[in-house]
Amino acid sequence: MRPRNLGTLVALIVTLGFLVCMITPAVAGDVLIDSKILSVSSGIDKNGNSYIRFIVNETRKLKGVEYTAGVAVMAFQDHIGQLKELSDGDTLKAICAEREWQGRKSYTILAVVKK
Repeated sequence: MRPRNLGTLVALIVTLGFLVCMITPAVAGDVLIDSKILSVSSGIDKNGNSYIRFIVNETRKLKGVEYTAGVAVMAFQDHIGQLKELSDGDTLKAICAEREWQGRKSYTILAVVKK
């Protein structure tokens, strides 16, 4: 079957391509966090699940300028038991997935690395 209007078909395909790109989240690679903990807090999320939030420093680079920024590293479920004894000044070593939460970069712990 031959399309009547090739331009319309091309526009439809391009539009669908843009929609797929906008809907599909960007997948960032996993990273190893091995940093001194600046602060620790814990709480309960909106679903009633416990979490621990660690703040660690991360070196970043923007337009050739290197700087340090605090970043949240979140522990959920099974990892809480392994990490609940950590406090400010301790070292957090974990494999994490990078994510964005409320417009800011953060990490979710996937595996705790034993020292």
